[in-house]
Amino acid sequence: MKDKSANLKIPPELKNIYCRLGKHTNFPWTPLPWKGIFNKVLFTDPITGAIMELAKVEKGSKFPEHYHTSVQTLFLVSGLLRSGSTVIEPGTFNIIPAGQLHGPFYAEEESIQFKYFSSIPVYILKDGTTYIYKKDGKTISAGKLSFTQKIKTKNFISE
Repeated sequence: MKDKSANLKIPPELKNIYCRLGKHTNFPWTPLPWKGIFNKVLFTDPITGAIMELAKVEKGSKFPEHYHTSVQTLFLVSGLLRSGSTVIEPGTFNIIPAGQLHGPFYAEEESIQFKYFSSIPVYILKDGTTYIYKKDGKTISAGKLSFTQKIKTKNFISE
């Protein structure tokens, strides 16, 4: 029997909005700038830039320490991640405030996370290397921001 949820039609009201409806397994993973790290953007709000996505970290891969300019939530769907001495297990939900340094995350098993960003994700690494999402989750390099060298706290917005 054919799985009909794989071919959900986009309602006319959503025709100008980036969204992927149906089974996520029918959509490819998009590689991020770090080896073994991928995403699948499921929805992008064209007004606020908010994004809902799945993120995959392959076993043995490391998602580097970084900041975002927006609030990020994440829910670990499957796998095991480690950040320092903290082990993150499936079913764990977390909220990361805008400007908060977080990571690095090491995948002890292939891990899938469901994430929400309150606006277009901007990844700012500790050395200032910066990437910005496009609406489909592909990233563009935004160069290097020098202000990160001066950050003395864990959150550059609320310090």
